[in-house]
Amino acid sequence: MCSDFRVVLKQAALALALSAMGSQAFGAGALAIDGHRGQFGFVHDTGNVAQAEQQALQDCGTGCQVVLRFENGCAAFAADQSGESKAYGWGALKTSSAAETRAMAACEARGGKSCKIQSSGCNRS
Repeated sequence: MCSDFRVVLKQAALALALSAMGSQAFGAGALAIDGHRGQFGFVHDTGNVAQAEQQALQDCGTGCQVVLRFENGCAAFAADQSGESKAYGWGALKTSSAAETRAMAACEARGGKSCKIQSSGCNRS
């Protein structure tokens, strides 16, 4: 009888753990860009990576490709605002300020002189 009780207890604990995992909302995000036209689509906090990719591509338009996928933390996209420059950059880190700093640095490393954050956001975890 004691071993039956342990089996039932283990099954109940497993069911509770699986239930808790199923109810947690984990976010996902993606960035799609068309570097030639300067178009982009950025989403965060969607249900999963596939949804994030689809939404980013839809928001960006024809000719875009996904360049960033992230499930944890934050991401940012920066683009140069000077003249005909097509410099851009992105970053994904634990905080929005760190992701924005990385995006700005990446944009400047590509030759951007007047880089500016175009979009940023964080996923729930």
